[in-house]
Amino acid sequence: MQIYQVKTLKKINGFTLLELLLVLLLLSILITFASARWDILSRNGKESFLEKLSIEASLLRESAISDFEKKILRFDITKNTIEIGIMDQIKGFSVDRNFVIPDKYILKDVVINGEKYAIGQALMSFYPNGLVDRAIIHLEGEKEGFYTIIVNPLTARITEEHGYIEETTFDEGSNVT
Repeated sequence: MQIYQVKTLKKINGFTLLELLLVLLLLSILITFASARWDILSRNGKESFLEKLSIEASLLRESAISDFEKKILRFDITKNTIEIGIMDQIKGFSVDRNFVIPDKYILKDVVINGEKYAIGQALMSFYPNGLVDRAIIHLEGEKEGFYTIIVNPLTARITEEHGYIEETTFDEGSNVT
């Protein structure tokens, strides 16, 4: 019987699986932070604010429909804040969360269903049937000047206009056509 000697392979110096996984984990964490910071730097404060407000309005409308409960956006013009919540019959307005207005912008006034609020608080309602209060929100930026946010009462879709846009009203006898 012949005996053959098996050649042993030389030990190859390389990385272990654990070391490779650790490097991949660290790279993924660094890329996550880098992409998050890039997103903040690439967006204008106004554009980011409008996008967040548009998403919030759509979510509030859908939440009001699905929960069959009226949801409220409260604009506090004197404090320059926007709060989201519900109206409780016992406690009054119950805040769920705050919506941040960028530092460079001031909430000048809000027109809800034709009534203008220049000081104090204004409530915008999202109803369970899918309708939303007609709202025009005026903001003033340090450099941009005035811009107007208009909320569509049927879809809660938000559009933005440059300048101070006021609500137009027609006399009762006028022919609009």
